[in-house]
Amino acid sequence: MYRWELDGPTEPEFASLGQSVQKTLITFMDAVVIIDPVEYQRRPDEPTDSPYAPLRTLHFGHHHVGLVTFLVYPPDELVLIVKIQWLGE
Repeated sequence: MYRWELDGPTEPEFASLGQSVQKTLITFMDAVVIIDPVEYQRRPDEPTDSPYAPLRTLHFGHHHVGLVTFLVYPPDELVLIVKIQWLGE
C-alpha cells in the first residue's frame, strides 16, 4: 500500500495552514493512497510512459479551495506532496 509524505519544501506550506485545513488535507491524502494513485484521475488519452504521468494536482477542502500537487513514485510506493496551495474560505 502507498504511503504519503511531505517533501521538505512543502513542510512550511503545511505548517502555515490552519489546524482544520491540515486535518482536511491529511484525511484527503489518506484516501488518495488507499487506491492506486498512479491511476487516479488519469486522462484516458494520457500515455503511461509520459514523464508527467506520476504528477497529479487535485482539489481538496470545502468548496475545493485547496490544491495539492504530488508525485507518485511506484518503486517505493510513495506519494510525495510537492506543493500545497490554499486560497482560504
